[in-house]
Amino acid sequence: MNRSYANEPERKENEGRQTGERSMGAQRSLLTGYWEWNLLTKKYSWGDGMYRIFNLTRDQILLRTGTFFNGVHPEDRNKVVRALGKALVGKEPFNIEHRIIWPDGSIHLVHGKAKVIFDGGKPIRVLGTVQDITDKREVEGLC
Repeated sequence: MNRSYANEPERKENEGRQTGERSMGAQRSLLTGYWEWNLLTKKYSWGDGMYRIFNLTRDQILLRTGTFFNGVHPEDRNKVVRALGKALVGKEPFNIEHRIIWPDGSIHLVHGKAKVIFDGGKPIRVLGTVQDITDKREVEGLC
């Protein structure tokens, strides 16, 4: 759309606002979180991005394996558990899209990937990422 502005500062301000809005949308669509699960010590950790993706703060939750699954949409939990199970036995990589539910009840779409570290054929650690792809799918008309 070609707009006519009364003065140059007004034009620059509008262009800056549009650029900022596009940048914020891009940042939301690129939001990625990191997680790690040590199967030997049973310790589970999240990077800051995971809390943002799940719309939680560190003081709101006790972080454990179930924390992630509690945030997964109930209709998608079995799919996520099956995918993780296959990864833990080395059948296929963990690479899945699924829904999560925020504390306010809103539904978001994420893409998760994980690598299982094996020692002598036994899984000992899982390193994963989750990316919020809600905005991307809405733009594509898939949400």
